[in-house]
Amino acid sequence: MTVERYIIVDGYNVIYASDSLKEFMPNNKLRARESLAELIKAIHSIETVRVAVVFDSGNERLEIEYPFGDKSFEFIFAPASLTADGVIERILVRAPKKDLITVVSNDNLVREATRSNGALAIRPNDLFDWVAVCNRRLIDLTKSRDKTEQKPFENRLDIDLN
Repeated sequence: MTVERYIIVDGYNVIYASDSLKEFMPNNKLRARESLAELIKAIHSIETVRVAVVFDSGNERLEIEYPFGDKSFEFIFAPASLTADGVIERILVRAPKKDLITVVSNDNLVREATRSNGALAIRPNDLFDWVAVCNRRLIDLTKSRDKTEQKPFENRLDIDLN
C-alpha cells in the first residue's frame, strides 16, 4: 500500500469538539482515544491515507502506539516537555510534501502553523463530515461486493434420496 497523503489529528482537541467523545473525558481517556480511532478508521480505509493522532501526555519521551497493528495508523504521545501542538508543528516543519498533509484541529495557533507550512487545516466538524462520507462509501462497497458474490443456491450434496 503506497500512502501518499497524511492526516494529523490534534487528538484531545478533536475529542473535546465532539459531544459523544468528550463524555469520556477526563475519566476514561483510553475509551475516548479508542472511539476517536474507530471514527477515523473509515477515512483510513477508504482514502488510503496515513493517520497520526497526536495527544498530550506526561511521558518522559515521545511514544508511539499502533491501535490497529498497522503502522500507517498511529497514536503519538507527546513528551511532557512538548505539547501535542509542538509535535504537530515539528512534523509539519520536517515533512517533505507538506501539500499532502491535512491537520485537524480547532486550535487557531495549530491551524495557522499548518497553513504557514503549506499544509491544509480543517476543523473537527469537517473531519466528522468526512468520516460520514467514508462510512457511506464503505457501506456502498460492501453492498456492491455482496451483490456480485451472491450465487443462487445449489444442491451440491451427492445424496440419492430415493
